[in-house]
Amino acid sequence: MAKKRKEKEPMRELGKSILPFSRVQKIIKADKELPIVARDATFLISLATEEFIRRLSEACQKLAEREKRATVQQKDVASVVRRAEEFMFLEEIITFQRTEPPQKRKPKALQNVESQSELTMLDKFVNRGEESQELDNTPPPDVVMDEDGTMYAG
Repeated sequence: MAKKRKEKEPMRELGKSILPFSRVQKIIKADKELPIVARDATFLISLATEEFIRRLSEACQKLAEREKRATVQQKDVASVVRRAEEFMFLEEIITFQRTEPPQKRKPKALQNVESQSELTMLDKFVNRGEESQELDNTPPPDVVMDEDGTMYAG
C-alpha cells in the first residue's frame, strides 16, 4: 500500500517569513538598480516569494499525482509553466525538453551488412594478407599438424 505523507507546512510566526530575511535582503541588494529597500518591503517580497513557491509546487505536485507518481520531475515543472497562465513568464527560463527514447540497437549481423565500408581491425589484417599473397602470386603453403599439435609447412 502506498503511504500517505503528512503534509507538513512550516508554521510562520507573526511578522516573520519562512525564508531567511538576510538571504532575501542579499538577493535584493544584488540588483544594482535598487538603491535602498525598506525592511517592510523586504518582508513583503519574502511573503510573495513563499506564495509563488507554494503555488508552483502545488501545481507540479498535482500533475505528478495525475501521472501516478510521488516525485515531481523537471518535466512536471516545464508542463505547468507552459500550461498555467500565471507561470507563463517562466517559459524562457524553464525549457520543456522532449526526451527521445534511445534508439534500439540493431543486431551485429545487420550492423555488419549496413556498415561494410567501415572495416574492423581484423578485416584490415585479413585483407592485407590477401593482398600480399596476390602480389606474390604464390599459393599459400599447406599447413600440416602433427599428433602433438605442432604445425609446420608441408
